[in-house]
Amino acid sequence: MRKVLKSGSILLGIVSILSIAGVKNANAQASGTITVNGDISKYYPVTFKDAAAPSDLATEVEIGRSNVHRDSSWRGSLIAKFRYHVNNWGMGSEFIDADIRGANSHVPANSTFIAGWTDASFGNNTANIIIWLRGKTTYTYRSDYPVSPVVYDGVQNPASYTPTAGGVTYSARSAVDDIINIYGSTYGNTAYFNGVGTNYFGGNLGIGTRNTGTSKLAVEGTIAARRVKVTQATTWPDFVFDAEYKLPSLQEVEAYIKANKHLPDVPSAEEVAKDGQDVGEMNRILLQKVEELTLHVIEQEKELNSLRERIKAVESK
Repeated sequence: MRKVLKSGSILLGIVSILSIAGVKNANAQASGTITVNGDISKYYPVTFKDAAAPSDLATEVEIGRSNVHRDSSWRGSLIAKFRYHVNNWGMGSEFIDADIRGANSHVPANSTFIAGWTDASFGNNTANIIIWLRGKTTYTYRSDYPVSPVVYDGVQNPASYTPTAGGVTYSARSAVDDIINIYGSTYGNTAYFNGVGTNYFGGNLGIGTRNTGTSKLAVEGTIAARRVKVTQATTWPDFVFDAEYKLPSLQEVEAYIKANKHLPDVPSAEEVAKDGQDVGEMNRILLQKVEELTLHVIEQEKELNSLRERIKAVESK
């Protein structure tokens, strides 16, 4: 009896091990290399399955080529990670998030490797996303699920990918999408930072634009705020009220306006159209003009009162 029970326990143990092994194999990591042929100046569509979708989970895949001499000398390097979940003709919570660490090389024209990505499963059940990878380049990949990459480079397969007959065709590209951060993270959704501490941005910040120029903050659109405080580095124009200040006469101001079509020290319309305006500096200039105008008004008030007294004196005689 004990032998039967013991044998049964061993059998159950073997079944459990096999069952666990089966589940593990189903979700085992997949890795390998991807070779994209074609033209080095173009990016070709490579499809990756969302193999975690049937399990109601997101798929993660890493793509890398950290050796700058792989394929040829000084091609740059790449370490990228994608986390995604596809629509697949009816699933929700679809997204593609990317984290890219690219490094330029001595040949910057060929040192970026990813041009964009998209969910190619809208209107079909292919469960594919597309990542456009540079041609004539070999990549290493690793995923937590079998993602089965397929390259459409005109050699291994046609140079374009059409998920379903009559559907959208995804072709090779020659430029990188503007929305892609090739030196960090790109997220397609919103971000909430709920901590009350300080959030630090070391570089420039663009909202609605990537062209920040020399500005630490560039906004393409309207800024709404309850208060705006501008710290002024230059001298506030209270010096206008110093006894030593030489107040320009109204005749001098008139002559300047006729010659230049704007007030002295105030930027012209052409300058503002070209370079914009510094709000803090403009407020300083306008205050200086108000103070100068106030002094002129006070002087005219004195002259007017003097004339009134003289008129009274004449009338009294």
